[in-house]
Amino acid sequence: MSIVQKTQLGLVSALTLALLTGCGGSSSSGSGGGDNPETNDVLPDGLTLSFVDASSPKYIAYNTTTETSVDLNDLAASSGDSAVQKLAISDTSTIGFFYNWADFRMVDGEEKTDMKYLLMKPSYTYQSGATIDSDQFVQLVHFHGEDLAAHSADEFADPAVGSNKEAALIRLNDSVADQQTLENEVAPALPGDQTLCRAYVDPYLKFEHENEHDHEAAEVEHDHGDLIHFALTESGRMYFYKENASEELESAQPFVELDGVSSISDCSRTTIAHASDDGVLVFIPDVQKLYLVDNHGADYHQHSVWDLADILPAGFHADLMAAIGEGSEHDHDHEHEE
Repeated sequence: MSIVQKTQLGLVSALTLALLTGCGGSSSSGSGGGDNPETNDVLPDGLTLSFVDASSPKYIAYNTTTETSVDLNDLAASSGDSAVQKLAISDTSTIGFFYNWADFRMVDGEEKTDMKYLLMKPSYTYQSGATIDSDQFVQLVHFHGEDLAAHSADEFADPAVGSNKEAALIRLNDSVADQQTLENEVAPALPGDQTLCRAYVDPYLKFEHENEHDHEAAEVEHDHGDLIHFALTESGRMYFYKENASEELESAQPFVELDGVSSISDCSRTTIAHASDDGVLVFIPDVQKLYLVDNHGADYHQHSVWDLADILPAGFHADLMAAIGEGSEHDHDHEHEE
């Protein structure tokens, strides 16, 4: 069980949508396919997935618990709440990519978490790891209670010394620096014929590992095992690494090939996000699909794949995806086809 409670999800939907079923379990050779695909698979509960069609710019949030979606631009236009109104995206020239930010911190000895994402401007290069200030992003989105809401970037311009906004920017840039360090560590570990697209460490498990390390004298309630470093390459392969006793990365298992992905054209708009303590969701805009890669007691494998056309409005092309929420344990009790 995670140390943090599930992020509250309260989007009111105008549309109920069907989900594509199917699962591909990876073989030990690294293949993405499997002989016994699971049926009636649904996305893990406890997530809100925000998608942008950069040419429109249509903006949709999908609630995986209720399996419903809402148009965030319409919601912003109809709301009397200024924070909800700030969700609106109208200028396509400002759309770069989403930066997913797990804002974990200790406050007076209490664990706090607030899952957020920022809409970055095209001028900010994801791979640069440069400092983010109010000039580099458009909006910062998170939940205000049960409502998805936003802060405009100008709210963070020239923050007062010692203010909450200054502290938030410091934590944000610590996150950016940590991500850059992670990618610098993972990239050299890959085979010579592979190029890193995205690196990822589960923020919930990382927070728990660090918290347990800081309290070694205390009784450890859960054994989380190795902290897996996920490495998605531009060819659509997912590699898995763990730290050895010398704190060097070593392969944890064979790689997994994501079905239907031969190349990824824009890594800044490709997303790896927490799905549960067992695994991750992967969004590949080139193929308009979501992949669940998890392990539930065995090697990581491609557990399921969803076509976004089956969960988003007709004609919607998802260029960006952000994810907020703790997710849930995946239901492994499905019937198997022979």
